[in-house]
Amino acid sequence: MITTRQDYVNVIIKAHSLILFISIYAGKFAGTKEGRKSFNIKFFLLFLLEIYLYILQVNMDKEKKEYIVTSATSPNHDSATVPATIHVEQIGATDENEKIKKLVWKLDKKLLPLLCTLYLLSFLDRSNIGNARLGGLEKDLNMSNREYQWTLSVFYFSYVLFDLPSNIIMRRWQASFWLAILMFFWGIVATAMAACNSFATLIVCRVLLGVFEAGFFPGVIYFMSLWYTRQEYGRRIGFFWSFSSLAGAVGGLIAFGISQIHTTALSTWQLLFIIEGSPTILLGLFSAWYLPNTPETATKFLTLQERDLIIERLAQDAGGSHNHAWSWKQVVSVFTDWKTYFYMVIYLANTVALQGVTLFLPSIVATMGDWSKPTAQALTAPPYILAFIAILFTSWSSDRYFERAYHMVGLNIIGIAGFLMLILMSSVTGRYVAACLVTISVYANVGVKVAWFNNNYGGLTRRAVASAAIVSFGTIGGAIGGQIYYDPPHYVGGNIIALSFIALQTCLVLLLRFLLKRENERKQEIIDSEQEMERYGGPDLIGDRHYDFKYVL
Repeated sequence: MITTRQDYVNVIIKAHSLILFISIYAGKFAGTKEGRKSFNIKFFLLFLLEIYLYILQVNMDKEKKEYIVTSATSPNHDSATVPATIHVEQIGATDENEKIKKLVWKLDKKLLPLLCTLYLLSFLDRSNIGNARLGGLEKDLNMSNREYQWTLSVFYFSYVLFDLPSNIIMRRWQASFWLAILMFFWGIVATAMAACNSFATLIVCRVLLGVFEAGFFPGVIYFMSLWYTRQEYGRRIGFFWSFSSLAGAVGGLIAFGISQIHTTALSTWQLLFIIEGSPTILLGLFSAWYLPNTPETATKFLTLQERDLIIERLAQDAGGSHNHAWSWKQVVSVFTDWKTYFYMVIYLANTVALQGVTLFLPSIVATMGDWSKPTAQALTAPPYILAFIAILFTSWSSDRYFERAYHMVGLNIIGIAGFLMLILMSSVTGRYVAACLVTISVYANVGVKVAWFNNNYGGLTRRAVASAAIVSFGTIGGAIGGQIYYDPPHYVGGNIIALSFIALQTCLVLLLRFLLKRENERKQEIIDSEQEMERYGGPDLIGDRHYDFKYVL
C-alpha cells in the first residue's frame, strides 16, 4: 500500500525503470535513420529522468533520519518570529512532531499535484506559439517577423493590467472558484487559437489569453502561503514553478510528435493548439470542486485538530505581522514600502531573459545546426529537463539554509557564463551547452525570487497585493523579452541584452540583501516599540515592518 513519499518514489522509479527497459528493447527495431534519431532523443530524456528520480530517492532516505520542525522561539521581540530549526536525529520523535510531518505531507498531496499540472498547462498554452511557428503558423497566416514578435509581446500587456485586480478579487472571494474561472476561460481561448486565420485574430486571442492567465501565477503564489510556513514555502513554490520548465520539455516533445501526424484537415500548429489547450478546460471545472479555500474552511480533507494546527503554526511563523484584516489602506501600504520597488525591478530583469529564452529557444536551437524542424523541436527538451532538476535542487537548498539572495547570485553567474558562450562561441556543441546553461539559470532563478519576496511581506492583504504588484510589473519584462531576439540567425544582440539584464538583477539582489540585513539589525535595537508601531499606522498596517518580524535574506 502506498502511504508515504518514499513509497511513491519507489513506485515511480520501478515504473520508469520498466519504461527504460522497454525503450531499449524497442530501440533495436528503430530501423530508419529518422527512427533511430527519435529513439536516441527519447532515450536521453528517460536517462535524465532516471538520474533525477535516483537523487530524489536519496533525499527521501535522508529525510527518514533528519527532518525539520518549525516552531516559535522566545517571546523576545529580537527573534520572535524566526522559525527555530530543530534537527531530530532519531525517527522516534514526539507525537507533535510526527503530526506536523504527516500534516505537511497531507497538504502536499492535496494541493501540489493539481496546481503543478495546471501550471504546466498554463505555460504550455502561453509559450507553445514558439513551437507553432516552426509548425507553419507564421507562413499560414502570412505574418512578417515583426508581426510575429508582436503576438509574443501583446500577451504581456493584458497580463500586466489584470494581475493586481485578480489577486484583490481572490483575496476577497473564494480562491478555488476564482482560479477555476480563470483556468476554464484561458483553456477555451488557447484551444480557439487553432481557428485563427489572420494576424489580427491571433492578436485578439493572445490578448484574451493574457487576461485570463494573469491571475493564476500570482494567485497561486498567495494561495500557497495560506498553508505553509516561510521555511516550508520555498520548496513548494519551487516545485510548482519547476513545471514551467517541464512544460518546455513536454512542449517540445508534443510538438515533435504532432509534427509526425500527416493530415490535410488541420495544420501542425492547429493540432498543437487544440491538443495542448483542451485539457485545461476540463481541469478548470474539476478544480472548482477539488481545491480548498483556506485552512479555516477546509473541512472536506482536514480534521478540526489539523485545521487548528495549521492555523497555530502560521500564526507562530508570522508573529507580530500575523493579520487577516482587509482594508484599502493595507493595499496602499504596499506601494509606500521601498522594498516593493526593488523586488519589481529584480523580477522584471530576470523576466526579460526568461521570456526571451522561452519564446525563442526553438528558433535559437534550429539555427545552430543543419537539422530538420522536428529534430529542432525535440532538441529543445533537454535544456528544460535540466532546468527542472536545477529548480528542485535550488529550492530545496534555499529552504534548507533559509537563504535566498546568494542562491540567486549563484544561478545568475551560471546564466552570465551561458550568454557569453552564446555570444562568443561558434561550435554547435558549445552553443547547445550554452543554451542549456542559460535555460537552467533563468528558470531556477524564479522559484527562489518568488519565495524571497513572498517571505518578506506580512499580513494576508499585504502579501496578496505585493505578490500581484511585483509579478504584474515584472511581467513587463515578458513584453520586452519578446522583442530582444531581433537579429537571426545567431541572435548576438538579443543575447547581449539578456546578459545585461541578468547582470543588473545580480547587482540589485546584492544591494537589497544588504539593506534588509541592515533593517534587521535596526529592529533589534528598537527600544520604543509603541513609537515604531505608530510610525507605520498601527497594528493593522505595520505588517512585516513589525519589530518582531525578521526579513529573510
